[in-house]
Amino acid sequence: MKKSLVIAGAAVYAAMYVALAIAFQPFGYGQINLRVANILIGLVPIIGWPGILGQTIGVLVANSPGLDPLGPLDLVNVIPSFIFSWVVWKLRKKSVFLGLTLYSVGLGLSVSLVLNKVVNLPLSIGIPYVTSGIFLATAVLGYSLYRSVLKLGLLQRLFPEEHEERKVKLES
Repeated sequence: MKKSLVIAGAAVYAAMYVALAIAFQPFGYGQINLRVANILIGLVPIIGWPGILGQTIGVLVANSPGLDPLGPLDLVNVIPSFIFSWVVWKLRKKSVFLGLTLYSVGLGLSVSLVLNKVVNLPLSIGIPYVTSGIFLATAVLGYSLYRSVLKLGLLQRLFPEEHEERKVKLES
């Protein structure tokens, strides 16, 4: 994949992520944590590195102290976001849904720990609530986005390297 396509794709993805995070801010932070921007993670198995980097940069900007009501400690979540975005991409040939579920659980734990430190939210409450919100955005709605984009044939021409070895099959 050309570096210019990776950079441009990551920039567009990150910009969309930040715009959605800001537009739906009341739902995307805190105990509910239904961050609409996380739906975009469904594009990672289709576009690869531009999506992984875009997700990571988007989380970095959306969690920056000027935008994030939780403060600078929430920047810690950039690391698991990068790791689990990569996991989603690596699992694309086995199970996209599994990758998205792992992303949900990993970020659910990470965000719950931050909420525990920042607002003293007990982990016994935070983990199920936060993980459920992230799961809804990523594994349910993100997976729906993945299936829709794949079915419509969108983006495959822009990112052919992700589809040369095999045709991506829709999971049942």
